[in-house]
Amino acid sequence: MKNAKPIAVLAPPLLILALGIAVLWLDLGQLRSHLSLWLFSLWARLAHNGAPALRPSGALAIEAALLLASGAAVIFLIHRLRLFWAGLFTALALAALFEASWLLFFTRHWGIDAATPGAALALVFAAGAMARSIALQETRSKLRIAFCDSLPPGTIEEIVRNPQILSIEGESRAVTYLVCEIRQPADLAGKYRGDPKSFTRLIGELLSPLVDQVLAHGGIIDRQTADGFAAFWNAPLDDSAHALHACEAASGMAAMVERVNEYVTGLRGPDDKFIPPLEVSVGIATGPVIAGDFGGRRMAYSVHGDAVTLAARIQALSPQYGPAVIVSEETKCAAEQAFAFLEVDYIAAGRDDAPVRLYALLGRPATRSSPKFKALNTFHDHIFKALRGRQWAGARELIAQCRNLSGASPALYDLHLARIQYFESNPPGPDWDGAFRPILK
Repeated sequence: MKNAKPIAVLAPPLLILALGIAVLWLDLGQLRSHLSLWLFSLWARLAHNGAPALRPSGALAIEAALLLASGAAVIFLIHRLRLFWAGLFTALALAALFEASWLLFFTRHWGIDAATPGAALALVFAAGAMARSIALQETRSKLRIAFCDSLPPGTIEEIVRNPQILSIEGESRAVTYLVCEIRQPADLAGKYRGDPKSFTRLIGELLSPLVDQVLAHGGIIDRQTADGFAAFWNAPLDDSAHALHACEAASGMAAMVERVNEYVTGLRGPDDKFIPPLEVSVGIATGPVIAGDFGGRRMAYSVHGDAVTLAARIQALSPQYGPAVIVSEETKCAAEQAFAFLEVDYIAAGRDDAPVRLYALLGRPATRSSPKFKALNTFHDHIFKALRGRQWAGARELIAQCRNLSGASPALYDLHLARIQYFESNPPGPDWDGAFRPILK
């Protein structure tokens, strides 16, 4: 994003600088004469010398050149850097200007006017600082309107101070994309058909803490619907650990769902029956996208690409794997140092599409080192090797044994048993790569 209204920021200090040079050079309103007379009288009193100051030849040109150079530097610093650096330079320049004027008067009795250029330089900084502050406030207001529900406050503030980091024209980036939706929202809405206010309040109580988890871990909310939302990391600000942060957010979301259900399951619906626990489906994918402003009259910063499509597909498939958060192989590889992942599927969107390996996010490193997880992970390795080797009977036997392990997902094993039955009736060809394709058609 380009700096907001650069002309509006540059015009006031440039105008003051031009006016200051005119006053200095032309002595408009005899301002220069009065200011220089006051300064030289002050130097004379300090030096205990009543003799008049001598104006060397070229003094006016030197004063104008100093004002032009220092004023241009101040304007540049205001426009390109923070006001602090512009203010510091202005203070140092004024101190140097008056110090040089005093030393030349005291040692050589030369009258070099520092008052007129100094006053003009101070006004240049004041005008530039005011214009910059107004522009920043306008930019901040626009960004808050455009991103108030999608960006963390710290990210908005960083973009306000450095607008160039928001590339609205479009850029290629690798991001991690997360899609979250409530499972079976239509069934839940049907129970509240006669009490819409309670339904909207219930959904809000579930989704709000989940969105808060995304924002707390640096994510950007891409869109929100009545039953879910999508978010992404590593755009517009750089986030080298975007996959890790997305997984941390998803882990926090799972904890929030449990906490909300502690409250929800104690409520009664319109039919006077207790509300069943609420469930969400979460899919996460990491990959290349195009990021930029895809809006029309109003800014709509978003991302489009393979990671977005894959995350949506993973989220749609996740209910059949059980309650876990499901991630792509790229996400797993980028975050596996901080989380325990278990392979759950090997799928492809179509006949000619490359297969995608999917993993369930099951916990932190402590989970990965536990004997229960190691046993489950070993069984899954053998199950998928058997499936890819077309050893249907062996895979069926391994699944039967795996069901008895702690952490096993019955829904996942039912899915693979159904696929084994499908493959037994529809044997794959000799060039089969081990992926199940019809599921995504």
